[in-house]
This record gives sequence, C-alpha cells and structure tokens, in this order.
Amino acid sequence: MSDVTIIGGGIIGVCTAIALQNEGFSVELVDRGIATEGASYGNCGLLAVGEVVPISKPGVITKIPKWLLDPESPLFVRPKEMITQMPWLLRFLWSGRRKRVLEIAKAMAPLTHRAEDDYKALFAQVGISDNLVPAENIMAFNSKADYEADQFSWDLRRQHGFNHRFLTGEELRSLEPALDGPISCGVLLEGWLQFSDPGLVQQRLTKFYVSRGGKLRTASVERIETDGKKAVAVHLAGGERLQVRRLAICAGAWSGKLARNLGIKVPIAALQGYHHHLPKPRVKLNRAVLYANGGFVLTPMESGLRIGGTIEVAGLDPRPNFERANIIARKAVGILPGLDISGGQQWMGPRPFMPDTLPVIDRAPNHDNVVLAFGHGQVGMTLGATTGRIVSDLIAGRTPGLDLSPYRSTRF
Repeated sequence: MSDVTIIGGGIIGVCTAIALQNEGFSVELVDRGIATEGASYGNCGLLAVGEVVPISKPGVITKIPKWLLDPESPLFVRPKEMITQMPWLLRFLWSGRRKRVLEIAKAMAPLTHRAEDDYKALFAQVGISDNLVPAENIMAFNSKADYEADQFSWDLRRQHGFNHRFLTGEELRSLEPALDGPISCGVLLEGWLQFSDPGLVQQRLTKFYVSRGGKLRTASVERIETDGKKAVAVHLAGGERLQVRRLAICAGAWSGKLARNLGIKVPIAALQGYHHHLPKPRVKLNRAVLYANGGFVLTPMESGLRIGGTIEVAGLDPRPNFERANIIARKAVGILPGLDISGGQQWMGPRPFMPDTLPVIDRAPNHDNVVLAFGHGQVGMTLGATTGRIVSDLIAGRTPGLDLSPYRSTRF
C-alpha cells in the first residue's frame, strides 16, 4: 500500500504525484487510462496566467439567448441538457454579478501568479524546460471597438497585475505575418506563454514519475469506501478493492461522483471542449493566437497546429458532435489564408467547471486523510504545477502560503 493514492492521472494528478514524491511519499496513480480523452490532452496548451476573469460576467446574460439558439456560438447547450443542467446554469449566471466577479478574480490571481515559477521549477527538475515556449500570446480582434467592448475584463486583469499591450494591425502582422482576413488589431498578453504540446508534456511528466518508482494503475474507480472519518479503500471496476492510507481526488469532471461518496455535493459540470488538430497546416504561427471574434485559439505545437475552443453543455459522457470542431476549423481559414484543414484530427473532451470557475482545492470536510483538487475549468493546464504543490503541502500537514478558503468544496 502506497503512502498516497491519487485518483486521476491528468495534469493535476501527475503534478501532484511528483510534488508528493519530492516530499518522500510513495505514490500510486489510478487513472482510467484513455490518455487522449481528457482535457489535459486536448486543451489549447496555454499558460494563461491572466485568465482570472470568469466566463460569466456582467453583460454575458444578455448574450445567452442568442448563444442557446446558435449551434455555432462559443457557448452551446444541447437541448436535452437544458433541463438537467439548469441548476448549474443558474448558478453560473448568478456568479456573473459584478461583486462576485471581483471576488472571483481576487481569488484566482494568487494561483495564476505562481503558475510560471512553479512550472519552471518542475520542468527543470524533469529536464523538459524547453516544453514551456517563451513567446507571449496574442489576442486578435476585428476592430478596436471589439477590444474596448470588454474593458471591464481588461481593467480587472490589470488591477491584479496582468498587463497587456495594444497592437495596431501593422504591429500585429509584424509579429504574425500569416494572420489576415478581418483582423485589424490585437493585444499582446504579457506573461501568457504556451506549452510545446500539452499531451506530450503530460506523457513526459508521467514517465518521470514512474522512473522514480511511482506506481501507475489503469482502472476506473467506482466508489470510495470510508470508515468513520477516514477513507480506507477505493473500489475499482471489475471488483478489486485497493486499500489507501491517504487519498487525493484529482479526477477532473468525474470528481463530483467520487466526492458524493464522502458526503460532499459539489456542483461540477463537464463542459465539452473541441479541437481540430492539423499535423501539416502549411502555414506558420510563432505563438498562440486567441481570436476573440471567432471564439477559438490557434496554438502551434510540436505535433502541428491546434485549433481549439467552444464550450458545449452536453453532460459527462456524450456522443461527440464533431461539427463543432469543423466550425472552428472553417473559421480559422478565414484569418489564415493557405491553411490546410484537410486531414485534421478531431477531439472532444470534458473540462471540469464549477459555476464560479474557481477550482476546488481543499481538505475533505469530514475525512481527515482526503484532499480534493478538481474543477479547474479552462485553467487546469495553467494551474497543474501550482495545484500539485498546494496538495503536497496539505498532505504533508503544512499550511500553504495562501488562503484556500475561496476554493473550499462547501462554498455552494
């Protein structure tokens, strides 16, 4: 029996595992084993340190009716999920009040401020420092009015130390000559970087973890067995019972079911994201470009060019609607003349969202040997190393160097 058992081998789980090994703990990771299904594999690969403003914010509620009716919109709810997900959607909209958004940004900033340093330390240890690309991201707009329309968010980011520099069309194209179409300006997102390839980063971290004696078990966890104030075992699909000393739940969108075994009801939703990945795009970008008017991100990676984005409310394990991926690929052609989208690889995967977009990082309220770390939404890749270090502090019995109350599991 290992000192710590971690449920979930995505970026949060594997970063936590390495941090715990650094503390001298023996660790076992239990993961479903389908590496290409999770958000850690399919995300846009950004170190989005300034992503402190939640999706639900002042002004969003007026856009919801149009989005719900338009299958090409950035946020789409499948009709059959309209009723089942309504409680979550109402909490999501309620979190968009100005006062609450200011609180959320204040709570997110201490996490993202640590992200770059935590990854640099981790990657140096693993020997993959070049997997963090030193080119700052760009957000592109069709007009300056489109940029100014979200001044609330830009001001709030700047208030928390995340700056940007406005780019004229000429300045933008000097950085990214391949961009064309209706784009007329942009901003350089200072401090926002990207990973060479999120799936490959996860694989390399996992390989390092295993090379140090870490155990990796491929299995689905059906439930957690408790005895009084302790978790004592996890029951795996197929009937196996695995005893545990300490437990960390880092299972992303599947964490809500496991938390209920501990009497914790967390309103976590699986919001599906899509990408269209092009091994041979025939155009070159020097850095990640977020196209605000199109609702997608273009990220050059080791394995090609990734076109990623959209949010679809479709439940935890739906059938993919790859037309969502086709839509953003076709839109990408409109700003990247010469882009070849034939032969693209499509993906859909669940991003674990809490209604306020803040993660859960917490000791389990009624079980002394369990730590919770999930619900990172669109910043799971960004916060992997930071969350891992915080969880290792909690399991080692230390008080982390920041206030964790905004991320408590019982806040709803």
